[in-house]
Order: sequence, then structure tokens, then C-alpha cells
Amino acid sequence: MDVTQQRVSDIMDDYARQRDQNAMALKERKQVLYEKYPELAEIDLQMSQIGAEISKSILKKPQNIEIMLMELKASLEQLKKRRAMILINNKISPNALELTYKCDKCKDTGFTENNKRCSCFTQKLIQRAYGMSNIEKQLSVQNFEHFDLTVFSLEKSAKDAISQRDNMKQILSEAESFVQDFPNSQNLFFYGASGLGKTYLCNCIAKSLLDSGHSVIYQTPFSIINIIEKKTFTDKSNTFVQMAYAQLTEADLLIIDDLGTETPNSFTISEFYNIINSRILANKSTIISTNIKLSEISSFYNDRIDSRIKGHYKLLKFFGPDIRWEV
Repeated sequence: MDVTQQRVSDIMDDYARQRDQNAMALKERKQVLYEKYPELAEIDLQMSQIGAEISKSILKKPQNIEIMLMELKASLEQLKKRRAMILINNKISPNALELTYKCDKCKDTGFTENNKRCSCFTQKLIQRAYGMSNIEKQLSVQNFEHFDLTVFSLEKSAKDAISQRDNMKQILSEAESFVQDFPNSQNLFFYGASGLGKTYLCNCIAKSLLDSGHSVIYQTPFSIINIIEKKTFTDKSNTFVQMAYAQLTEADLLIIDDLGTETPNSFTISEFYNIINSRILANKSTIISTNIKLSEISSFYNDRIDSRIKGHYKLLKFFGPDIRWEV
């Protein structure tokens, strides 16, 4: 089994485990609710018996099959209404007695009803390709829900027209609009010194879009260059590497965090330009964060990248005292 087949096999095993967890969680919810509300257990038993009767009626095919099915279905609807009222009256989720899924689109199978690969499957491939296995844990603490504007200074320096906190209010609004408008969002370019919340805000956006079922590549330039070099030089026959490279332009969102920490050369500069330009042409959103000054982009990379960023990205400057949010 080659690397690609092994990765796909591992992902399918993940889905199987998730479905087992879903079934176990439902069993546990039912046990708790049945003990507290015995009528629910009685209703579910009657519903299962009606379901069995419907199946028997279809197999037997008697002359009055249509009438019988109508009566059974009417009884089933009445039981469903009774069960729903018990749940509503006790402020219990209407899905408490149903299977719930991590991904509603594919019901944790990896494939949609038309047998196409689900976006969550693509995201699993991306996370394996780019070493993003711990991203969910990281994003569970760095997200819009935990974003705290009070850590930013209210002091206004002589060189800045507004305070750091007011500036972050504006940037936060832009980030929230980006998520709300996605996938028709303008590209974002976060720049400023380190320790000002650029990475944190990238995490907030990534978390929201991953939760809504979009595919996201969130990486440093080093990881992206690693995939590019494998695809071009060292591992170009590997279909998994080819897929990972293709996702740089195909993923719903590409986040390049800490652009400028790598050592650029003519090859990597050309590749980054191709990625940035291809995503612009394909109307695919990109977010870039960097410590490089806006005036230094052309000298660090080249005029073409400088032109694309300044002409196709919303430029958002972070300033103020170092808040050191990274955890």
C-alpha cells in the first residue's frame, strides 16, 4: 500500500471510529433520558414496533396496503409529536434522541449523497499533509469567543491617530466581516511587529470557517516550501504530495502565517507569486500575516508580489505594545 492509499485508509478508519462514537453517545443519551422520562422509552418502543409493522406490510402486500400504511404512518407521526413535546417542555435538544454527526453534510462517512468527497475529507487530507493534527486543540482556545479586546492598550501614542484597542476593534470587525462574507471575502494582509495578535486573529478566522465546513490550509512559509520542494524535486511521483500542492490553490482559504521568516530565493519567490496570483485569479481568499514592514515587501520578495498584495489585499496594520497572546 503506497503513502496515499495508507493516508486514505487511515482517514476512513477515523470516520468509522467517529460513527462508533456517535452511536455510543446516542446510547448514553437515551439511557439518561429514559431513566428520567420513562414515557420517552415507551414512545420509542412503540415507534420501533410501528416501523417493523410497516416493513411487514410492505412484504406481505395485502389488498389494503395503502390504507394500512397510511394508518401506521399517522400513528408514527402522533408518537413523534408526543416525543417532541416532552423534549420541548423539558428544554431538551430536539436531536437528543437522534444520531448526531460531526459533519452533517456526509454524516461522518467522508462522502456526500452524490458520492463526492466531502469537504471534511479534504480537510483531513490537508491536515495530514501539512502536519495540522493539533489545530483543533489550538483553535479551541484561540477563537472569536475568547477574543478579549481589554488586553489592548487604550493609550494613544503621538504617531498613531487612534489607540491600540480602537485599532483592534476595527481589525476585529474586518475579520468578522471576512467570515460573514466568505467565500466572497476580500484577501487580508496583517502586518506589524510580533506579539500583537496577528496569529491569534488568523486562528479566529480559521476556527470559524473550519466549523462551517470550509477547507483551510493554515501554515508557515517553511511548511509550504517543504511541500513545494517535495512536489518539484524530491517526491514528485507521490500523488499525496501532488494533492497537497494542488490544495495550495484549491483550498477554500489559505492562511500564510509569518511570511518573511523564511529565507527567500528566486525559486520560492516565484512559487509564492504563482500561489498568490492563482488564488486571486480563481477568487479564492488568502490571509497573510507578517512582521515585514509594508515598505519592505518589494525588496524582500519582488515588485510583482508587492503589487499583488497592495492591489488585491485589505492591508491591516497592527501596532502598540507587545501583548504576547500565543499560548
